[in-house]
Amino acid sequence: MTDSAQQAGKKQHQAKSKSSSAYGKVWLFFMYYWIIFGIGCYFGQFLPMSWRQPLSFVLLGLVLITVFFNRARRYGLVISHIYTIVVGLLSYATFTAYLQNLGPEVFYKNIALAIAAFIVFGIIGFFLIGNAASMGKYLFVTLIALIVASLIGMFIHNPIFHTIITVVGLLLFLLYTLYDFNRMKRGQFSPREMGFNLFINLLHIIKYVLRLANRVKR
Repeated sequence: MTDSAQQAGKKQHQAKSKSSSAYGKVWLFFMYYWIIFGIGCYFGQFLPMSWRQPLSFVLLGLVLITVFFNRARRYGLVISHIYTIVVGLLSYATFTAYLQNLGPEVFYKNIALAIAAFIVFGIIGFFLIGNAASMGKYLFVTLIALIVASLIGMFIHNPIFHTIITVVGLLLFLLYTLYDFNRMKRGQFSPREMGFNLFINLLHIIKYVLRLANRVKR
């Protein structure tokens, strides 16, 4: 084997090791954010009702700041932690309501279904699609439309309108999962940011699946 071939093989091995290390860090951050969420969710049972609406507006504000202001990315570490804690505090009441309405068996089956969908779309994005970079702009536009529709939905109590929002939201975060796994394959990610993105994707998929199941049961 020539020196150039040995160097090429060495570089290839280093690249694979670096990629494996980065993937490992992504899943560590993924679990890290779920742990923070779980802690927030636990303390959510002690959250006074009067605090929930203000915290909901704080959560919406964080989403809007992150979406519309590029400078917010500089504070991504802080914002991601605040977001995860706040969404955890607010999610306790949401999950408790779904557990009571659906019953334990249906509740956990739907969570399992959401996790399975997350894995399937992740596999599709990582192994079956070459380059999904062009999806990003369409997903972003859909996300903006979903945020606007959700704001409008606060003043419109139409079951069909809210069901459409739920279905669109579920499809959006499934596609975001596909898109993010594809970014991982192409190496266009930082471990912390990707771990947080995948946490957000799965959380929203679970919430939208439970919301849809709850609406179907009515």
